Amino acid sequence: MTNKEELSQKDFYEYTVRQIEREQNLVNNRLSWMLTFQGFLFASIALVANKDTEPSIRLVFRNVIPAIGIAVALLAFIGIHAAALSSNEIKAKWKQRAGFQDYPPTFGTSKISLLGRITSYGIPTSVVLAWLLLLFGLITVT
Repeated sequence: MTNKEELSQKDFYEYTVRQIEREQNLVNNRLSWMLTFQGFLFASIALVANKDTEPSIRLVFRNVIPAIGIAVALLAFIGIHAAALSSNEIKAKWKQRAGFQDYPPTFGTSKISLLGRITSYGIPTSVVLAWLLLLFGLITVT
C-alpha cells in the first residue's frame, strides 16, 4: 500500500481491533509462559531444599534459581511493557482518525486501560519480589 492509499473506515476499524487483540494475546502468552517457567523454578527450589541434598549444591541452587527466576520475570515485564507501548501507538492512530461514531469502541478509556494493566505489570513484579525475598534469606524454604 502506498502513502496515497487510505484504508476505508471499516478496514481501519478491523485493523485496529485485530492489532489490539494481538497485543493482548501477546501479554497473555508472556504471562502464561513466565508463570509456567516460574512454577518449575519454585518446584526446583523445593526439591533442592531437601535435607538430603548436599549443602554445597543447595547453596549454589539457592542463589542460581532465584537469579534465573528474576531474569525471566524481568524479561516478561519488558515484553509486557512493549505490548503496552504498541497498544498506545495503535490507540493514538485510532484517535487521529475521525468518523468512527458508528462503530463500537475498540478499547476502553485511559483509566480503564491503566487499571487493566495493573495485573499484567503486577504479576512479574510480585514474582521478582518473591525471588528477592528468597535470595536474601528473608524467607526460607528449608
